[in-house]
Amino acid sequence: MNTNRKHPSSSHDLHHEIFGSILYRSEMTPYLLLRTDNYESALRQAAKIMGNRGFDVLEDGELGKGEINRATRYIEQAYRYCFNFLFPALKGQLKKLEALNSLNLALYRECLGGVAEAEAVMNSTEFRDILFKDPRHLFLIASSRKYPHVLHGYKGKHVDINSDWQQMACSILKVAYLIKSIEEDSQDINDYGQLGLFFEMEGQSLNDLYNYDWHQPRHLPETEPAQRAFVKVSTFFLKLKEYVSFDPDKDCLVFNSGDGVDVEIAKIASRLKSPESMFTKLGKDVEGEAHNIRDILAITFIIKNMDDTLMLFHALQKRGVILQENTLSQTITQTLFARPDDMIEAIRRLMVSLGKSEGEDRIPDDDEIMEYADKFYAALSVNAAKNPHSAMGHNKFHGLFRVLYSSYVVLLTQYCITYLQNMNWR
Repeated sequence: MNTNRKHPSSSHDLHHEIFGSILYRSEMTPYLLLRTDNYESALRQAAKIMGNRGFDVLEDGELGKGEINRATRYIEQAYRYCFNFLFPALKGQLKKLEALNSLNLALYRECLGGVAEAEAVMNSTEFRDILFKDPRHLFLIASSRKYPHVLHGYKGKHVDINSDWQQMACSILKVAYLIKSIEEDSQDINDYGQLGLFFEMEGQSLNDLYNYDWHQPRHLPETEPAQRAFVKVSTFFLKLKEYVSFDPDKDCLVFNSGDGVDVEIAKIASRLKSPESMFTKLGKDVEGEAHNIRDILAITFIIKNMDDTLMLFHALQKRGVILQENTLSQTITQTLFARPDDMIEAIRRLMVSLGKSEGEDRIPDDDEIMEYADKFYAALSVNAAKNPHSAMGHNKFHGLFRVLYSSYVVLLTQYCITYLQNMNWR
């Protein structure tokens, strides 16, 4: 067994291996660009990023022409919003403040200059040419602070991206995402509410959907909204069950990661949010509408050993059950581990699992494990106190994720990993 070879992943890489950029998202730094080295490889990964956001990616990993046009229209709408509403409104208000000739006169003039600079960047011929050439470029430019190489090789040139472009791309991406959410998420919420009504009329509990017979359901919804939601939810559960089996030797369920790592699970529970709760949310806080319904579908994995927590989370990602790019960073919390020392065995198992994924067989040393335990504990605990949706006092690993299996199967899902302690799980 090789115990001397240095792990190919740095501490940054290990931390990002299961959480991507979700815990320190101060800028747009997608995990999927981590191992790219030029424009060609970055562009391929940008297609995956867009696939994670509900765009249809072809079998060869490329975006179809229709999807490129759809994404471009969102960028065009973002431009229209900025130039037809946002910038005029800002300048109008700032000029009124400037006319007061107050002590803040210099600040108001500086802000007016900032708006003018933003307009200049967005109207720059070179910026627009690159941006509208391919909507994936928006993600590349927004990520260029962390990955400055993403346009190295574009049209055979070594294109470097300045900070003004990078910051503007982040802003446009936010506006375009808001527009897309307003158009699509409200419809999704209504669909899931209609599905909940269908299940309730069928006498099917919303708290036991994992064990529902998705292969041969007794009845199918008649309304189109409920049918759309049924397809999404059934696809999710059918895919999940492909990786879960009962192991008679271990006398429990096992989640197979696909690369030799099995995680023992005592029970999987799930529930769909009630239609009454979803419908009351429609029309409230448009900007964060779908995110305010924080758990359309809730999945709880009850594992037999607390130290398998990180390994299971990573296994779920390897199988695509959780997508890093779609993780809501502010919701990642844990109350399983009371201090970094408690995470030592969980970190060790995770590192061994990662080694298997990379074709290695190594034992990490104690100092290395403790270093990671300190970092993981600090990162995973940062949101516990300020997150009102954390269940303080309950031992669990908790987070919200957008789950995607195809361009039309997107669920806002709450995942919870907890463990058995002195209880009969059967």
